Amino acid sequence: MEGAGVAVNRSAGIVGVAVLALSAAACAGGDAVSGRPEGISITPPTSATSPAPARAKYTALPTCRQVTQRVPGLPPFRSGNEDPSVSDMLTGCEFQRIPDWPRVNLKVSAWRDEKSDISGPAGPGRGALKAREVYDVTSKPGADPADDGAADDVTVGEKAKWLTPKDRDSCTLMILDVNAVLILDNKPADKPAPRSEECRGPLRELAKSFYGAVQTP
Repeated sequence: MEGAGVAVNRSAGIVGVAVLALSAAACAGGDAVSGRPEGISITPPTSATSPAPARAKYTALPTCRQVTQRVPGLPPFRSGNEDPSVSDMLTGCEFQRIPDWPRVNLKVSAWRDEKSDISGPAGPGRGALKAREVYDVTSKPGADPADDGAADDVTVGEKAKWLTPKDRDSCTLMILDVNAVLILDNKPADKPAPRSEECRGPLRELAKSFYGAVQTP
């Protein structure tokens, strides 16, 4: 009987040690299997750094005379506007075979990072923000002109879209490119439907040469 009592006491001691070990792990907030303290992640932390603002790409614009020299196939130059009012830089050129058609209008507006105005301070990204605001205005309810569908097949700039026609005989393309907005308007001689390929097709091709003409060195 004395041996049985010793065995019982020894078993009770082993169980007690195990209970104490589990209690210690629980008090320490750890994992009873691995011993790893709770709350410590084994996954490396991910970076939450915001992307750097897009710096202005366009720091100068060509004159209408330079546009005329750089863009082939345009009708005769008629008039130009290089005096910005809303944007920081502007080149707007009209080409027309008077008194007949076709008529082509090309305009590029750009905004500078280093300039501040009532809407915000100067700094990196200011130009791109202003250009995107102008591009997005046509998406707001009641805008005139308004969006007339994405121009996904235009391969220059960040993105492009068609605008509602000014009249029954013309079509208009708008392109966003960092801190600049390009607008191209085409009124062909044969006056096709505004959304037809006969009107929009030439603008897609013209967009390539006009985009190339306004790039700064």
